[in-house]
Amino acid sequence: MRFRLTVMMVALLASASAVPRAAIAPDGAVAVAPAGAAAGAGQRFLYSATWNAIPVARGELTIEPGADGGEDVRLAGRAETMPILDLLWRMRDGFEATVDTAPPTPRRFVLRQHENSRRRETSVVRADDDHRLLGKKQRPGKETVNASADLRAGLHDPASISYLLRSLPPELATPQTFDVFTGTKTFRLTVRWLGDETIGALGRSWHARHLALSLPLAPVEDATAGAAPSSDVQTGDLWVSTDDEHVPLRLSGRTYWGWVTIQLVGRRAPTVTTG
Repeated sequence: MRFRLTVMMVALLASASAVPRAAIAPDGAVAVAPAGAAAGAGQRFLYSATWNAIPVARGELTIEPGADGGEDVRLAGRAETMPILDLLWRMRDGFEATVDTAPPTPRRFVLRQHENSRRRETSVVRADDDHRLLGKKQRPGKETVNASADLRAGLHDPASISYLLRSLPPELATPQTFDVFTGTKTFRLTVRWLGDETIGALGRSWHARHLALSLPLAPVEDATAGAAPSSDVQTGDLWVSTDDEHVPLRLSGRTYWGWVTIQLVGRRAPTVTTG
């Protein structure tokens, strides 16, 4: 469960670049209009995480335009526990991803986890034939786990679903469901719009869209194999600014151990190194 939460929490805040506005097709499907420059000059977003209102971790996300003339965006991030928590549980996680933006589709996602003495790397890449997503999980001393999923409409990796979530239209009248391939398994995410609210961040008030997220922890593959449905569902709430940047402002979710909240605490231009 901790791995699933890490994947979704990192990814849901991992696409803070300008995004196109989406529209709802007559059949209820979500369609995103092509965008021009997807990420502008690039930005860095800083986040803090609390558990039951106690600061436990901090994260940094860097967003830069891709190499395909504005048709993709590159994302990179890292998260680490606070020094006081390192004495009990030390986390140093990071990810990088490339997402095609018109429309949002997965291309590459790599999550590297280093938690206490445990290390693992999970990746999702689009196959050269553009028909499959190829997943891999690697752990020192363990056999590599490989998996794949047929690429179809509505299937995403953690990074591309993040980009798509932020582009959902304000007129989201009905819940939308998407499948998320995390590298070894696929999970079904349902998104509902709960209305617009005012959120405080960075010393100012933001007009924000409030999205409710629901993720059953039983993978889609279990249902396909005929397993009994599980009642174990991870829920969360995401607030995204309604301006042109669609900045992820806050993500909050209940776990077995209480409430976890990720909050925007800073933003700046990326550091540029010149020769």
